Amino acid sequence: MRGLRALGVLFIMAALVLFFWQNIRAYFTDRVNHQVITSFEQQDKAPEVNPLERWITQTDPEKVTLKKNMLGYLEIPAAGINEPLLKGPATQANLENGVTLVEKDEQLSEQNIAIAGHRVEGAGIRFNYLGRANKGDKVILVTKGGKKVYEIYDSYKVNPSQVSVLNEHPGRPQELTLITCDSYNPDTLLFEERLIVKARIVRGA
Repeated sequence: MRGLRALGVLFIMAALVLFFWQNIRAYFTDRVNHQVITSFEQQDKAPEVNPLERWITQTDPEKVTLKKNMLGYLEIPAAGINEPLLKGPATQANLENGVTLVEKDEQLSEQNIAIAGHRVEGAGIRFNYLGRANKGDKVILVTKGGKKVYEIYDSYKVNPSQVSVLNEHPGRPQELTLITCDSYNPDTLLFEERLIVKARIVRGA
């Protein structure tokens, strides 16, 4: 009888974990992000992420050596986004551990800085809530060189093949091109479009 009760409790606990899984994942990802960003600000070698945090968040900060790969962090307060920004290219490892410059040799000094982030359905992490940002909302980019503030001026969807959004426009003010997947098709299990959010610099180093 006690065995059946214990089994019943385990089933209930498992059901609760499954029901709240995305909330749990978002909570622990925020914790890990905070540790990673704090380590960056304090110029520590690596954050102390325990095995449980690593398993729940499906991240491995040890793969992303801070001194080599982390450029800073990106904040969009209106969308609840506060993510480590990593050097390009946009590999799976980078996308699992933060947001990332799209191309391998991309520099933060370029006119059009393209940044990609995963859309993790049901969890408030990475660029999942990027669509909540509106025109006029601020995007804050913090690096070792200081803080820059950008203002969103446009957002739209494109086909994945439309790479012209990455083009440079010499002579124009610096801007960010934020990219994530959009338009999920449950029949094909694929995201069929990309959401593009454009932000123009308003002040910074």
